[in-house]
Amino acid sequence: MKETYYLQQLEEELIIALGCTEPVAVAYAAALARKEAGYDDIETIVVSASVNIFKNAMGVKIPGTEEMGVAMAAALGAVAGDPDRSLQVLENLQVKDVEAARSLIAAEKVMLEVSGSDPVLYIKVSVHTKSGSGSSVIAYKHDLVLELTRDDKLVYKNDMQLSQDLEDSLVEDDIANIWEFAQTVDLEKLDKVREALELNMKIADAGLKDGYGIEVGPSIREQISRMSLSDYCASRTAAAADARMAGASYPVMGNSGSGNQGLTATVSVAAAAEYLNSSRETLLRAVTLSHLLAIHVKKAFGRLSPLCGAVPASIGAAGGIVMLMGGGLEEVIAAAQNMFGTLTGMICDGAKAGCALKVSICIYAAVQAAAVAMQGNSIKMTDGMIGSDVEQSMINMKHISKEGMADMDSTLLRIMMSKNQKKDQ
Repeated sequence: MKETYYLQQLEEELIIALGCTEPVAVAYAAALARKEAGYDDIETIVVSASVNIFKNAMGVKIPGTEEMGVAMAAALGAVAGDPDRSLQVLENLQVKDVEAARSLIAAEKVMLEVSGSDPVLYIKVSVHTKSGSGSSVIAYKHDLVLELTRDDKLVYKNDMQLSQDLEDSLVEDDIANIWEFAQTVDLEKLDKVREALELNMKIADAGLKDGYGIEVGPSIREQISRMSLSDYCASRTAAAADARMAGASYPVMGNSGSGNQGLTATVSVAAAAEYLNSSRETLLRAVTLSHLLAIHVKKAFGRLSPLCGAVPASIGAAGGIVMLMGGGLEEVIAAAQNMFGTLTGMICDGAKAGCALKVSICIYAAVQAAAVAMQGNSIKMTDGMIGSDVEQSMINMKHISKEGMADMDSTLLRIMMSKNQKKDQ
């Protein structure tokens, strides 16, 4: 029963995406809406989306282009998106498609609005053409279509009862069950983890070789003559984030709706396995542990959160690195507590090139947290927000994210938009 549950989690939460998932989800919604409206000339595109969608699309490049933002994502999705390709909707973009999308924006045919009291992850795109109209609604998950309309008539409605986030009960045995699964699952059942390794290591190699964004990964590698375990893991993982944030046309296996989280949970552990000369079996089990821990911790943060998503992913990575070091469940829990006490307040100020630096910091912390745990030490409940056990620490993080930072996303979006307004003046 538990094995089925965790295999299902891997299947549902490890999703392939080309590009940052927020703008790509907008493009997917736009492609769906255009399909319902028909392929006559576009007259208007209207996007209503939650604050987090705007925040995470504003500063990250759309794959295959030098463009950014919700308006461009929607225009590209409507012009050239393949609605059958889900979060790989923009994989066949051509130069002419980018020009057509720019023309729609220049003609003020793309209109944006921040949605009100909708879910934290919410996108509605309406497309009007000369011959008809169509709309789509994506919510809760980046690839979850809730509604489609054609000429104002409902043609599809998803009746599933869905939670806004990765909500679940947080109980004492959760991490123990994840550990047991990772230790015992038949390796033949881990095809999703193998695919994550194949895709995510490919973009990491590209990031180191070709140089993208602000080149965090190459900078770490080139400035340090004799690399430690933490240097090696940080450079490999940051290089992958460099490339993804710069719009490199490589699909990645995300975790809990985020490509960077998928990269963090995968590449860091694979790099540690390379450095430590671990066996293939140990690597597969450690990456499985990393991904499932990241999904589990993400329940506390929320799928889209004011807190940086690299943190829960790097908590998973710390657990995977502990396994590679020969540690057990006790050390995995200690490493998680060390991470909670270290990276408590790292905020998410949108997807952008600088995310690679945040990823690198998280990986340095993960390796240190694992090393301290392997010495039998962890941060105690006398320290700040650390709970009496790791699940209580997760609950405390939930309070920080959803209560203590309730207005953080709106504040960040105002700051980011004010910068754009000043630039346009």
